[in-house]
Amino acid sequence: MIVEQTLFRQAVWRIIPLLIVCYMFSYLDRINLSFARLPMEHELQFSDSTFGLGAGLFFLGYIICQVPSALILERIGPRLTIAAIMLAWSVTSFLFILVHSAWQFCLLRIVLGAAEAGFYPAVLYYLALWFPRAMLARVTGGFLLAIPLSGVLGGPVSTYLLHAMDGVLGLSGWKWMFLIEAVPPLLLGGVVFCRLDDGPMTAKWVPASQRAPLAAALAHGKGGENAFVTQIGSGGETGRRASFLAALGQREVRLLVVICFCQAVCNYGIVFWIPTFIGQVIPGSPTATGLYTAIPFAVAAISMTLNARSSDKHEERCWHLAGPFLCVCICLVLTFFVQARGGLALFFLTGALAGALCTTSMIFTLPPYVLSPSTLATGLAWINSLGAIGGLLGPYGIGWMRDHFGSPLAGVFLVAGCALLGAVLTVGGLARRGAVPTSASR
Repeated sequence: MIVEQTLFRQAVWRIIPLLIVCYMFSYLDRINLSFARLPMEHELQFSDSTFGLGAGLFFLGYIICQVPSALILERIGPRLTIAAIMLAWSVTSFLFILVHSAWQFCLLRIVLGAAEAGFYPAVLYYLALWFPRAMLARVTGGFLLAIPLSGVLGGPVSTYLLHAMDGVLGLSGWKWMFLIEAVPPLLLGGVVFCRLDDGPMTAKWVPASQRAPLAAALAHGKGGENAFVTQIGSGGETGRRASFLAALGQREVRLLVVICFCQAVCNYGIVFWIPTFIGQVIPGSPTATGLYTAIPFAVAAISMTLNARSSDKHEERCWHLAGPFLCVCICLVLTFFVQARGGLALFFLTGALAGALCTTSMIFTLPPYVLSPSTLATGLAWINSLGAIGGLLGPYGIGWMRDHFGSPLAGVFLVAGCALLGAVLTVGGLARRGAVPTSASR
């Protein structure tokens, strides 16, 4: 047992830091246009609604390519899949320097979503191959720290590039931002291909004599909770396809789809617009806005860690999801009413972003408790795919409300309403009906 634990610790340090850096650039690649909104809208001559639509259309390609990405993963393995995805999104980001109209911008956002569709599921699958249940929550939470880190580092860097590179070689600053930030994923894809292995049984750094005990430890530690690992490519068989459709008929799956939808509205609605919101409540240069934007993301990183640890310590999931939802709702409403008081408004925006990212780290801790092992894989597919529609509605809805209601912060009420709905459904639909068992019942 001591040998296996040593190997798991080695795997953590070999795998997790690299995947954090990779996902950090993946997330930055989704949200970096939030820092470039003003120069893009001015140069391409489109409205806030068009910007929000383009930001959200990322999820159209993302949803469409979820299943094909899973099939590719099954055929070529996680290492090659992750490396290929990073190459694809890097090339797509390079193409943004060719954008000269709104339709080109929207089209490339769809393509970018398609390119990145398989990355997050592939990483979850890869982590489930390497780590037992007792460690999986911690390593997944550590991996998800890439989300706030992308804002902490990406905000100041993106705004600096927008200002410093504007006009160099005749290119706008926002085009240089996309160009320069597309380089690291290209290089990291090569690192992934060379450094990662497809699993513990093929890892060259794992001694051959220790592979059998390691496999036994993993099999003992997974149980039904990671049943999706064995079902990842089951969509091709008729019986399993019927099961895939039947899973949507379950009340718990439909409920989690709506909760995940609310989470996506909160997450991407705030993340795509928070530089704009901060620039609205604390007017200043783009560089200053980028630095201010790093504050909410830094607080979110701490909040995600503390919330996840508390959830594990108390063996409780629902209230640790509902609480952040309520935090988003309350903080956004208060932001609207104190928007003239810059520092206080920034404080509440920070609370809203922290709450939104806490819901992101908690949302997929619920399905293993709510769904049976036989429907976990298909249920996760529905929850992730349909819930991601909220990523389209959130950014577009805020842009539309900014254009049509005459208030720069009007869109916060859309996100606040979805956050309140998410909290009510989590508590009323899951916790109160005993959908999540207590530690005694498990």
